[in-house]
Amino acid sequence: MSQRLVGLLLLWTAFAVLVWTICVPRTPVDDAYITFRYVQHLVTGQGLVFNAGEAPLEGYSSLLWLLVLAPFARVGLDLPLVAQLLGLALGLGTLAAVALGDAKPRWLGAAGLIACLPWLYHTVNGLETGLVACLLAVMTCVAADTRGKRRLLFAVALLLPLARPEGLLAVLAWGAATQLAARRWQRDAIFQAVLALTAFAAQLAFRLAYHHAWIANSARAKMLPLGMALPPGLLDLGRFLLVASGFGVALALAVWAGVRRPVTRGGSQARARVIFLALFGPVLATSGGDSFPLWRFFVPLAPVLLTAVDDGLRAVLAPRPWPPRTRILVHSLLSVVLVCMLLAPWRVLLPMVALEGDWVARWAAIGERLGQLLPPSTRIALAPAGALPYRSQFQALDLLGLNDRHIAQLPADTHYFYPGHQRHDGPYVLAQQPDLLFLANGPLVPSPSTPFPWQEVRVYEQDIVRNPRFREDYRLVAVPLRPGLFLQLFARTDFAAKQGWPGTVPL
Repeated sequence: MSQRLVGLLLLWTAFAVLVWTICVPRTPVDDAYITFRYVQHLVTGQGLVFNAGEAPLEGYSSLLWLLVLAPFARVGLDLPLVAQLLGLALGLGTLAAVALGDAKPRWLGAAGLIACLPWLYHTVNGLETGLVACLLAVMTCVAADTRGKRRLLFAVALLLPLARPEGLLAVLAWGAATQLAARRWQRDAIFQAVLALTAFAAQLAFRLAYHHAWIANSARAKMLPLGMALPPGLLDLGRFLLVASGFGVALALAVWAGVRRPVTRGGSQARARVIFLALFGPVLATSGGDSFPLWRFFVPLAPVLLTAVDDGLRAVLAPRPWPPRTRILVHSLLSVVLVCMLLAPWRVLLPMVALEGDWVARWAAIGERLGQLLPPSTRIALAPAGALPYRSQFQALDLLGLNDRHIAQLPADTHYFYPGHQRHDGPYVLAQQPDLLFLANGPLVPSPSTPFPWQEVRVYEQDIVRNPRFREDYRLVAVPLRPGLFLQLFARTDFAAKQGWPGTVPL
């Protein structure tokens, strides 16, 4: 067995153990269940819809990821587990691309990636993040030195625009980076750009024909004015780069590689990776960041960053006239220091991961219980529109508009800043007369007589509770989940009466 294969197997083992023990119990994230719901409706013949019987709506975030999951749903497999296992496999592919994508193995880059908790967590978050990270790693880390690798890179250029809305810009940014780094035209980069534009045009044609929209509804619901989104987005990008680069040490090494490596084939690629980070990072920052912990939108940059770090360490050590053993020793010591610095933020980041996982597990359990207690025709309005609707199978009204055309097309509320949560319309929601209103993330209380925590009503829910129709039409009810634990939500008066629920008028 070759040393390369042994090294890769060791990396894969460490990655699999860490992900399975730390991240899998706390995933998928809530938005992943939205995609699972679309997949379920697709394979049962209802089309790409959030609610059965409604017009098609692009509330999912990745057409490619949805289509990857569909065959597994068709044969009845559990989609959350399938998504995690696929993320695990994509993580293995990402490590292989980083470690062995070029002639010289990049063990430091791959080891640093395993020590990067944001990448570990979001690789198995149930969404397309792991897929995008793998595609970016292949595009930027695999050398096009054989016909097979060139074809692989062309395939990546076709897939990236289908994987994420900004995938086209990623391909174009990499093409520009390679041109600038090599200081000459790169025919492969031009062809990759053409392929990416073709895929983007094909998806746009499908969107217009099937969804009758130019922009995905999920993207429209999250879009913010550039002047509002970019400054906090750049700050969030800076925080991610700081944490994912060992408090800036790795980032300094990456920049050093971009400055010091000569314009040879390997040096050109190293320089291109740094230029790509500079070009594509601000593109991702236009989202304003994300409400999920650990920088989901920026995580696909982690393989590129840590590969550039490996380049940087080589650039630092290359001019030193040291004996081979001394060079290996110094390289090993610096690698250990860097990995330790990447591990240092885990103490702060792990509680954030645990808290998010607890919320999603809670909503999933509530959805299962409500699905057992209430008729399938129940209609619920809520902001966490993932795990609870997926587990309950209720018709759902998404308060934030990712899965509602009307709310997504409203102007963003600029009175506060909470990415992905800027659009809402309380009067519209009440006019739809949902049977249940799930507010304040669903308070759990020990007694039906416990007062409702009005101070926990989210800012985007306040136009519901302030509307006179809310007090006229809805009652606060306490639904028993198990002995000594009740869920507080608001039920339409006639619906509560049918269920035999005593309720109090909202104050």
